[in-house]
Amino acid sequence: MKTKNLIVCAMIAFMAVAFSSTNAFAQKKTVVEVKSTAAVKTRGANPKIKMDAPTSDAKPVAKARGAACSVKFDNYTGLYIKVYVDGYYKGTLDAWGAGTVTVGSGYTTIYCVSVGGTREWNASGNCEGGYTYTLK
Repeated sequence: MKTKNLIVCAMIAFMAVAFSSTNAFAQKKTVVEVKSTAAVKTRGANPKIKMDAPTSDAKPVAKARGAACSVKFDNYTGLYIKVYVDGYYKGTLDAWGAGTVTVGSGYTTIYCVSVGGTREWNASGNCEGGYTYTLK
């Protein structure tokens, strides 16, 4: 009886250790703290923005095909912030808020700018892991 109890306890301990280890198929979670810099005033269009927020409902955007991933943003400032991924507008974050955007599988850069254009944030990333950008 003692041997049977010992075997059961050993099996439970082994299972606890085996299931508490990280999953080989889980995405790597990365938190990137991005500090703001003063936005440079330019004459003309911002070269980091390829397409700004839409201003009409005239032509709906087609749903993208293929793999996609989500990128999370945490806004630790009192500013409203426009989010761009690879130069394309993805949304606006509330002051002291958070949000998630869906992007194509091959994104490389994020660019954020305050609605008033006084502060900006730049970072890089990819879909190989789960990224959370903390904007400060």
